[in-house]
Amino acid sequence: MQRSLRPSVVHRLLAFVAVAVAGLPAAPALAQKDIRPAGIWYGIPEARPKEKGALRLATYNVENLFDPFDDPSLEGEYDDIDETTREVRVRAIAEQIRKLDADVLCLEEVESEACLRWFRDNYLKDMGYEHLASRDVGYYRGVEQSVLSRVPIERVSIFEGADAVISDMEARRTPDAAKRVNGTWSKPQDGAPPERFQRSPLRVDLKTADGYALTVFVVHFKAGRFDHQRELEALQVEAFVGEMLKANPDANVAVLGDYNATPNQMATKSLRMSPLGLVSAYDWRFDRKAGFDTYNTHASGRAIDFIVMSPGLAADCVDGSYFVLGTLHAPSDWDFRKADEIPSPDGYASDHCPVAIDFRPSPDRPASAFARKAAESDEAEAPRRPQPRSDATPPTDAELAEHAKPTGRADRKDEALAKRLVDAGWEFVLPAPKSKTAKWSLKGGNSTWWPGFWWNAKSGATSGAMPEEQRGAKQGFEGDGKPVPSTKDDWKSGGAPDRVSWVEWLCSEAGRAK
Repeated sequence: MQRSLRPSVVHRLLAFVAVAVAGLPAAPALAQKDIRPAGIWYGIPEARPKEKGALRLATYNVENLFDPFDDPSLEGEYDDIDETTREVRVRAIAEQIRKLDADVLCLEEVESEACLRWFRDNYLKDMGYEHLASRDVGYYRGVEQSVLSRVPIERVSIFEGADAVISDMEARRTPDAAKRVNGTWSKPQDGAPPERFQRSPLRVDLKTADGYALTVFVVHFKAGRFDHQRELEALQVEAFVGEMLKANPDANVAVLGDYNATPNQMATKSLRMSPLGLVSAYDWRFDRKAGFDTYNTHASGRAIDFIVMSPGLAADCVDGSYFVLGTLHAPSDWDFRKADEIPSPDGYASDHCPVAIDFRPSPDRPASAFARKAAESDEAEAPRRPQPRSDATPPTDAELAEHAKPTGRADRKDEALAKRLVDAGWEFVLPAPKSKTAKWSLKGGNSTWWPGFWWNAKSGATSGAMPEEQRGAKQGFEGDGKPVPSTKDDWKSGGAPDRVSWVEWLCSEAGRAK
């Protein structure tokens, strides 16, 4: 398929602005003392050890990897030669891949198969990646999904024509489907569902010399404020996996890549909570007590890169093998829109971190083995209470009480409602100061705050508004599915939030609701 021409500088600038508006890497203006220096902010600095005989499956968005060669098939005012990735960053990407030591490495944002081959042959020549795959999907920015593998590749395909249509997935966005995953479907951006994938998934079928078969769907769902399109794209990929599992319930399948959605957004839930029994690799994390930064994958402080697996593949996973490899992030005041003028610091590889999990190809256990394992393990461990990302010092109990506790006394109706909410698993997480300059006071016009939100200790669900009682509902109360505040568009400036209501206070940890 002929690749689309590169956009002009103006178009690229507009795209960058759109990303910034979406609350991705661009950071709000900060005082000099609040600038976060370059460093490893998320993940762990070294890869986890790999069990002998195990294979490592990983995904890594390498953030626009372009080779230095001009492709004559790309003509126009601006072509691929203008996008050449700096040598120092190419070497940094290669260094992270060497640390990762994945046997099947899925990549996002690679220019082309020619670029992938150039990168492998010049920077990874001794890594054993004898097999590779990359396909042009006609995306206007000229990047695609790719695979580097030590395992032989048997088949490579993308989804074109009728297979690329996602609008028919609108029929699956039903109230019952949303209720099943305890979420809310997003509204279309312009009132009509998008027609096709923005970037087709890359399907790669692999098989080891011993006959272990693995299929990966490498995805890069649409970025920005397009939740609706991401949901349709995820549902369509889930349908592709469903067709495979219908033919072979024990098939080893993974959907991995850049989801551009957090764990509790519907695009991610559509896969990790699918009725097909798919499961997130996060359930095999090496440290269940580690903080959220250990598993964040993007410079914006969010987890948006995932590996979701079929029960057959899950049955083969190595306990405690899932990890996020920490990579150098640029300082928080670095403006990626001016990267041509002020390049990223040496050692910076990408705005994403790689994620990986190990599995044993022998023996190839059936899907039923995973079902038995899940019933016997601690997979039912209660979800950990999420917290908005903050650079501020946590408040003391006295400061919490002074700032947030309502005045007067709660009446019996408030107490009864709070008890029902708590019994249903809901807790209200109090507002928190975003930065060190925020004051625990209702005064102070320069304060910046994360708003309060609700979360459910039984299901892990979150809600921006107080959950509403549902007659006949299994849980009793339903939230709106709004995710935990995590981006610059979620925080409040111009003074601290008002005092919370008595119901919110009684349902908070500080309120000691029982």
